[in-house]
Order: sequence, then structure tokens, then C-alpha cells
Amino acid sequence: MKKSKLLSLFLVAVLMLTVFTACSSPAEPATEPADEEEVAAPAEETIRVGLSLPTQREERWVRDKEKMEAAAAAAGIELIVRVSDANLQEQINQVEALLTQGIDVLILAPHDASAVATLVEKANQEGVPVISYDRLITDTDKVDIYLSFDNVKVGELQGKYITEQVPEGKYIIMSGAPTDNNATLFKQGAMKYIQPLIDAGKIEVIAEQAVENWVPENALRIVEAALAANNNEVDAILAPNDGTAGAAIQALAAQGLAGEVPITGQDSEVAAAKRIVEGTQSMTIFKDTRDLGEEAIQIAIKLAKGEAVATNGEVDNGVFAVPSVLLEPYVVTSDNVHELLVGSGYITEADLQ
Repeated sequence: MKKSKLLSLFLVAVLMLTVFTACSSPAEPATEPADEEEVAAPAEETIRVGLSLPTQREERWVRDKEKMEAAAAAAGIELIVRVSDANLQEQINQVEALLTQGIDVLILAPHDASAVATLVEKANQEGVPVISYDRLITDTDKVDIYLSFDNVKVGELQGKYITEQVPEGKYIIMSGAPTDNNATLFKQGAMKYIQPLIDAGKIEVIAEQAVENWVPENALRIVEAALAANNNEVDAILAPNDGTAGAAIQALAAQGLAGEVPITGQDSEVAAAKRIVEGTQSMTIFKDTRDLGEEAIQIAIKLAKGEAVATNGEVDNGVFAVPSVLLEPYVVTSDNVHELLVGSGYITEADLQ
């Protein structure tokens, strides 16, 4: 009897448990935790580069500016350009203003190589790397990179050419602006070939003078005075760039001597290329500023990111040997003007007409 009662109670309990289970809501399947919202990576800040140029008076400086603007746009960086128009105080004011605008790198082509050293010191104090562009900044050890052409070689090419054309005779020797250290380097290179001939008594220098601010009118006065003082007797003219060469040729033309006196140049300006074709200017130096401008922007990006910059030389600025990136210059004459300048796309065939 007890066993029967116990069995009955067990069956009732099982039945109730079954009913309770059947009536209860089925457990909802476990849901996967919601995907966490992806955290967007912070946008990379745009690199800001300040560019200070000394002038836009010469064609080559116009090309430098245009190329750097195009290269910066292509690289997606911000380029803030200032031009001082050959005015030291204006360049100082402009660079100081650039340093207040949060620039990451300063590209500085100095009007006065030594006077801008204080600007480089200020940039360094604010953690802004400085690229000395084309013209070497002197009297400071805070320059990060010097980017230019081999400017001593530029002068050597000029000196070698003119002494091969005129190994003996009367020379007018002009050099560039005293404030531009490149002018010193150009003359240093040229005199490597000219000075031994002076010492040997083969070359007589009838005028030797620097061209203030590279202004062609100043070169014109130098050549006019030398011609007047020497009865128009001159056999060769060392002109440091195409602007001064053009002025010298103007002075020669006034005396009926254009095309009669070998004369150097530099920068491969369109007007100079035309004079070479016409026979009034003997040569120029091709320094492809497209390469220089592109390289400046690429170096600026690397410096802004803290990356190493590959260099291929050092140039003494009076305080230390500045790590340098030096591009190659080339001699342009009537024999290769089409190949070097037109063939490279630097100028067009129409420019020579």
C-alpha cells in the first residue's frame, strides 16, 4: 500500500513538472554581442610648409615658385609662399610671420646669406626644420639641409668655357650680389681657370666688380664704364647669370660689338637661349629648377615626418659643413641648346623664334 501511494505521488510530481515546463517560455537563444563601433583613426594633419623666396624678378625664380606650388598640390600639403622682392627686412618680417602660422618646415632662399641666420635660429627654437634653398645660409649651425646645384662646379663650367674660347686677352669679370653666398661660390669656381692665366700674364682684367642685387642695370653700368675706359677693347666677359649677360650684351650692342665678344651666363632663361641661337651670348648654365623645386617639397615632407634625408655632399657655411643635396648643372651652347632645353621640355621650340 505504501509503495502504491509513493508511486502515485511520484507520477503526479512528474506530470506537474512536465506541465510546468511545457507552459514556460522557451529560452531565447543567446544573442551575439553587438559589434563594437569601429573607432575611426584620427585624420592625419596636413603638413604646412613655409616658403620664403628673395625675388620674382628673374625668370628662374618664377619657375621655382611655380614648380613648388605644383609639387605641393600634388603631394597634398599646404605651401604658404612669401616673396621679399630683394628686401632683407621684408624677408625677416615674412619669415617671422610664417613661424607664427604653425608651419612644420621652412624652405628659405635668403636675400642675405648671413643676415637670415637669426631667422634660422628662431625656427630651430620653435622646432621647425630649415631647408636652405638654392642659396646657402651662412653663419649658423642650425640649417638642416642645403638644397642646390653644385655651385662651385657652375663657376668652374663658366671659367673653363670662357678660357677655352679666350685663353689670352682683356677680360671684364663680374660676380653676383655680395649678399648671395652662391655668387662667392660661382666666382671661386670660375677663377680656378681664370686666375692661373692672370698670373701668367695672359689675361688682363680691365674691370672686376660685383653686381649689386644681381640687377641687370648695375651690370650695364659696369660694362659701359669698362668699355669707355678701354676704347671698347675687350675680348671676353664673365657674366655670372643670364640677366647680367643680357645687360652686358646691351652695352656691347651700343658699340657694335654684340656677337664679337664671348660672354658667359647662367639659368637658361628663354631670352638667353634666344641670344645663344642668335650668336650674341656664348653659353649659359642649365640648372633644372623643376628638379630643384620637386626635391624641395619631397625633402620638406620627410623632415616634417621626422624621416632621414639622403644627402650627397656637404658645403661649408662658415660655421659647419651643412648636409647637402646637390644637383648637376650643364653647359648650354648653340651646339646643344635644342637637345638640352627643348628636348627636356624646359622651353619650347617656339620660345627660340
